[in-house]
Amino acid sequence: MMLEKNQSVIRNNFRIFGMALTQALVVTIFGVVAAIGNVALKLPLHLPGHRGLFIMLAITACCIMIRKPGAGTLAGFIAGFVTVFIAPGVKGIFAFFDFLLPGIVMDVFVSVIPIAINKWYMIGTIAGLAQLSKVLVNYIFGSILDLPMSFLSLGLSVVLVSHLILGFTGGVIAYFVCARVVGLRQISQK
Repeated sequence: MMLEKNQSVIRNNFRIFGMALTQALVVTIFGVVAAIGNVALKLPLHLPGHRGLFIMLAITACCIMIRKPGAGTLAGFIAGFVTVFIAPGVKGIFAFFDFLLPGIVMDVFVSVIPIAINKWYMIGTIAGLAQLSKVLVNYIFGSILDLPMSFLSLGLSVVLVSHLILGFTGGVIAYFVCARVVGLRQISQK
């Protein structure tokens, strides 16, 4: 009896950004998976933004499964934080924003259009737009730091299209995986 009472107190009172403890742990797992997938999985696609496929898959799955405001942002924050400490690459600390901004964009669109989570083409489009936000981050920091931006030499249209398509694909895969695994139910409804 006492154990059940303690569990209900923890479940009902311990909240992180409005999420229950279980939901916050799931968001953390998705953030870490996105960061490790970004570092460990290297697809030989030779397309700009090809790692975004896996990143958007993890962040989109997080938004679909949790359905709380801030889930995507928190997953992006955790993924960026882990990436900066594991393997920041040539971007250094600015790699953090490659994860944070797509998470914020996912949250904004999912909050504005909540029906989008139930439609594969809408969640794919939102994931594609969130992936496009990475181009904006790269362009802004490249301009601020006066870095040579190699993606402009490829042609900005190719970069934009590839980011959009790969983000869309990651979002659609996340939708169908979540539909298959959990039937689009929220984790820990309380």
